[in-house]
Amino acid sequence: MPQLEALPAHVKKAYGIYLLSAQHRHIKQLKTVAQPSVHGHKTWESSFLIMDYLRERPIPKRRSLLELGCGWGPASIYCARQFNAKVTGVDIDEAVFPYLDVMASYNDVGIHHWKSAFNDIKVKDLRDFEVLVGADICFWDSLTDELFRLIKRAKRGGVQRIVLADPGRPTFEALIARCQRTWPEATTHEVWYATEPKRTTGHILDIRF
Repeated sequence: MPQLEALPAHVKKAYGIYLLSAQHRHIKQLKTVAQPSVHGHKTWESSFLIMDYLRERPIPKRRSLLELGCGWGPASIYCARQFNAKVTGVDIDEAVFPYLDVMASYNDVGIHHWKSAFNDIKVKDLRDFEVLVGADICFWDSLTDELFRLIKRAKRGGVQRIVLADPGRPTFEALIARCQRTWPEATTHEVWYATEPKRTTGHILDIRF
């Protein structure tokens, strides 16, 4: 019977990447100098939905990828490791980036970061990316409109695929409905579940232009 990998304290593994908990000494040290303010205080569970989904519906290797609202960057790290993607994490709160850097270093990958609000990401910026991902980023009513407009700009910028995950908030359901009406042939919505590091259920929006 194979032996389970013995992990250090406050480290867990999911979908081939290592994740540091809020109690890990490096994270506790960071909290003394960097304090995220826009929900960037932990790894959000919809990131694991993206990992599981992309394991079944992968992106091609070595693509340029932007994670929207990256936070600590678990989806970024997964894509960098599993698909050798060239990854940038964008977040409105630059205080999350030290956490992203520590997590990326622990997984031996490099992630670029970029401070920006969704509304400030322009078509010319999106021309640099082939894939967009995002987890737990549609939590306010205003974000439904912001993300829909961003997806429209992404299409104009030549982005080929967008994968977003959410537990199933009404705001995300509204975004799904708008995308299905606007791009019915390009838009897929699936209820999905992840099994690592524990069972998590939610919704996936997958748009392929």
